[in-house]
Amino acid sequence: MLGAQAIYSETLLIQAIAYIRISQEDENPDNQWFVIRDYCDKKGYMCIRLDEIGVSRVEDPFQRIIFQSAIKIMEVNKISIMVAESIDRVCADPEHYEKLIRFFAERGWRLELVRDLDISEAFNRVIEVFEKLKKTADSAVMSVVLDSQIKSLKDMIQLYHKLKVAVAREYVEDVRRKVKRTMEKLKTEGKVYTKPTIIHWIALYRSGKKRFTELTQADIDEARKYFIERYVKPYKEGIPIRRLWQRFIEIERPVIDLIRRHRIYTIELRKSLGKEEPKRIETYTSYLSFYKLIKKLTGEEKDQSKKS
Repeated sequence: MLGAQAIYSETLLIQAIAYIRISQEDENPDNQWFVIRDYCDKKGYMCIRLDEIGVSRVEDPFQRIIFQSAIKIMEVNKISIMVAESIDRVCADPEHYEKLIRFFAERGWRLELVRDLDISEAFNRVIEVFEKLKKTADSAVMSVVLDSQIKSLKDMIQLYHKLKVAVAREYVEDVRRKVKRTMEKLKTEGKVYTKPTIIHWIALYRSGKKRFTELTQADIDEARKYFIERYVKPYKEGIPIRRLWQRFIEIERPVIDLIRRHRIYTIELRKSLGKEEPKRIETYTSYLSFYKLIKKLTGEEKDQSKKS
């Protein structure tokens, strides 16, 4: 979703892009927006909000649709500041980070990272002190020494960001390894399990079963076929996705009610165990989730037709 909001202050001295990206489906992008908005309000920036579409992970930010749009907006409107919650919201790969910083530096742009400001500002304060000392230095040797110290401090800021990016990358890879091991274990045990989508909920409802682990591949295939007939084929015939989503909300009310009942039960259970609430129901029934599923199944059908 591409959103645009503005923060107004009396000065309106600077325009900035607020870049928001989520890496988990149950994250709320508004949480990032509140942090960035508060920061921009204090700085007196007029800030335009841009949300990356859906969930994105380790890919090059320059390959993301909304990031590309943000760059174009900055170039056309001569905006020189992008604000993000933290560096790992923009990129999670050291090579991508190098490319990003070089791109911004060549244009004289700034990437301001709200959660990382404490470290950066601490270094920058020391750099300012050294730069003042350099101006009053009465010897070439002292000037060279201060230049070296200033460069080292700037390198340390970059190193801090690189380390944070590397940690983010390692976290993603660790999650992938754990998921892969879990999936392999379930497959060896003969259980059909995957991260549930609306198709799995439809399969659960139509089969009358109580748990996802009880579903067979035939149950899921039947639900998938049903979804394709009801929604994917009409989309390929030219019906807009939003209209199909509205139809989905009306027709699949029993499935949506099943998700809601399951969530209420799960909330009570997790509360009694002192755990966090489960994913919002919108994770499965939102327009974005529906849109992504339609596009995914449409792509799979195209691939199958090419093979045949």
